Order: sequence, then structure tokens, then C-alpha cells
Amino acid sequence: MTRKEHVTCVGCPLGCEVTLAVDDTEEVTEVAGNACKEGKKYAIEEYKNPVRVLTATVLTQNSSQPLLSVRTDKAIPKTRLTEGMCVLAKVRAKPRLKVGDILVANLLDTGSNVVATSDLPS
Repeated sequence: MTRKEHVTCVGCPLGCEVTLAVDDTEEVTEVAGNACKEGKKYAIEEYKNPVRVLTATVLTQNSSQPLLSVRTDKAIPKTRLTEGMCVLAKVRAKPRLKVGDILVANLLDTGSNVVATSDLPS
């Protein structure tokens, strides 16, 4: 039995509505609706293993700048975003950080680091 899954491709501004035919073994057997080969690749990956870059703010130890914007340097599994936010809720950034400095190495053993996206002066 084959079922249909739908994914909106965000690989380019077109935003194609891609339809995947998936068999009983969870294998994608057909892809339709993509305008390019990148859309096909994106839709299959989004179905099999959706990942996202986690963006957030963390509290700081600097009274003049109470929040610091951060993000992961690589995408992590979408299913782990909430867990990642729980880790970041406990982080307190110390002053003298520059853009790109690592606040949390290897978040949740995903191989992705949480980095500052703005400076935190002293």
C-alpha cells in the first residue's frame, strides 16, 4: 500500500508543494511537484530526517545586555529542538564573547555547537 506525504520545499523562493509516494517500508518511491532536483533532495530529506538550526536567546551575566542571541552552527534533528531549548534555559553567558564564540559544545551529542550571534562586551 502506498500513501502520499506532502512537503513544502524551502530550498528556493518558489516554495514548491512536493508530493512523496511512500510504501509500507517507509521508502520513498516517487517524488512529484518539485521544480528542480534540489527540491526532490530536500523533500526526501525533510521526510526521512527533518533538521533545523536552533535559534534562541540566553541570559547573560551582563546587566547592560541581559540577553544574548545564539544559534547552532549546524542543523540538529527537529525532534530534539525542545530538549535543546531546555539546555539553553540553564546557560548564563559570561561577558567578553564575540560572534561565533562557542557557548555550548556538542549540544545533546548532535555534533552541533551553540554559538553567539552577537558580541557580549564586558
